Amino acid sequence: MLQNLRLQHRYIVLMDRGYESFNLFEHGNRLPDCNYVVRLRTKDKGAIREISALPDQECDLEMTFNITNSAKQKKLHPEYHKINAPNRRYKDKYSPKYRTAHWDFECFCPVHCRIVKLKLNDPQSGSTKWEVLATNLSSNDFPLSEMKKLYHLRWDIESSFRKLKYDLGAVCFHSKKPAFQEIELYYQLIMFNVVNRIISLCRVADAH
Repeated sequence: MLQNLRLQHRYIVLMDRGYESFNLFEHGNRLPDCNYVVRLRTKDKGAIREISALPDQECDLEMTFNITNSAKQKKLHPEYHKINAPNRRYKDKYSPKYRTAHWDFECFCPVHCRIVKLKLNDPQSGSTKWEVLATNLSSNDFPLSEMKKLYHLRWDIESSFRKLKYDLGAVCFHSKKPAFQEIELYYQLIMFNVVNRIISLCRVADAH
């Protein structure tokens, strides 16, 4: 995903929960101009164990996660994170994007990233909550105060996307393959624009 951007300058990719993966972190670390900020799960079953163990206080830590896709390595080193992804990709009726795990690197690989825990105000509810971000941005250039600003930059985009997703009916797709899902999405976008254009041209009689 990150390689497809092909930008000619340094850039920062902001991602919400659901995009987090060690594979993505390592791709971001190895691309020369790429910086990422990914919101992490903290409490549910899919949370990284080191993240779940963080105390309820703001912190800024450099962490290294030892990753392997080898059952033998995992048995020898129980503290490693094992990625259940095959070494080879086999062709099937679905796209490789449907695999639950990807690992494109060595059998054993230490993945380095900066983990930032922030106390933030939810603009919708007004309540205070904890958020944890993974990034490869320097703490010298982006201290905690700047990381909070970056996090809030994506809030309006996320809220708009969530509304658009439900207005379009793009929560579920009929197709299984990504190419057909893309066609469905374009169809929904076209219909959304057509309907909104018709609505904008309708004249509503004044109420007396």
